[in-house]
Amino acid sequence: MRTCIITLALILTLPPLVRASDVEGPVQGQFYFFTAPIVSNTQYIYHYFSSPACREGPPPASCWSTGSGGSNTGFGGEVLGRNGLGAGVELAYAGPDWSFSGSGAIGVGSANVSYHFLAYKDRKRIDPFATGGYSLYFGQRTTFVSGYNLGGGMNFWVLKHVALRSEIRYQGGINAFDGFSQFQHYVAFRFGMTFR
Repeated sequence: MRTCIITLALILTLPPLVRASDVEGPVQGQFYFFTAPIVSNTQYIYHYFSSPACREGPPPASCWSTGSGGSNTGFGGEVLGRNGLGAGVELAYAGPDWSFSGSGAIGVGSANVSYHFLAYKDRKRIDPFATGGYSLYFGQRTTFVSGYNLGGGMNFWVLKHVALRSEIRYQGGINAFDGFSQFQHYVAFRFGMTFR
């Protein structure tokens, strides 16, 4: 809960700071979408139908196995100041495989702050950035779990308003209690496009 309050406070105070320091022009916005393979994650797969023991009382360790891999896709938007600071929101899907069947999948909503290392006013072709903030995981058993995310990547502007986007994003704090999701945490290598 403390992480949620701190992240929300940062997001609420960032836009006035961006406007105050942006004396050379208006705040800029950008929209992006991505798809990604999930790697370096831990999944706990519950074998409900494999044994009667898995359906009664606290399940023994034999009812669980570990897995890895999966898919992550979504979209988001950011508001950026010319000082490199930004704030944004994102909505994504994370599943334990590429079938998008919904079994073991979760929704991910994020509110982040970001920093673009090369000032936005310079209009550089290469735009490296770091981001992090609050994540809300939802979907399994109509349950919501608070967590966090950290990441970094780069926009490569191939046209004035269109960039190729690559990013590494870590999502943590997912499985706060048994039965919410197969994921506990994951790392996704994201690829997509950004528009401004």
